[in-house]
Amino acid sequence: MKKSELSKLNFKSFLRVCYPEIEPHLLRELERLRDEIITLPESSSENTLLTIFEKSVNNLNRIDEDNSIDARIDTEEREGLCSVLYTMGETVGLDVNTEFIDNWRDW
Repeated sequence: MKKSELSKLNFKSFLRVCYPEIEPHLLRELERLRDEIITLPESSSENTLLTIFEKSVNNLNRIDEDNSIDARIDTEEREGLCSVLYTMGETVGLDVNTEFIDNWRDW
């Protein structure tokens, strides 16, 4: 697991075009995911990692459905989120060809 690479990721660079109403919520979830991954032991299994990513994608689904936020995850946000999530997954050794994020996302 490449924790130093994860800590250097600039999430805003992946969300270059993002509604200002939803951006802080998305960034907070990405930071939460990164922090959780970084605290894992190096020997964490693929199933453990996938469970953590699934939890994060479900949190993003809830953000997208939250009616108190005046924006949704649209095309630009969707592309940025998928890009950063797959980048993080690949960094920790997950196979991005399995398209694991797409299995859980509603956006």
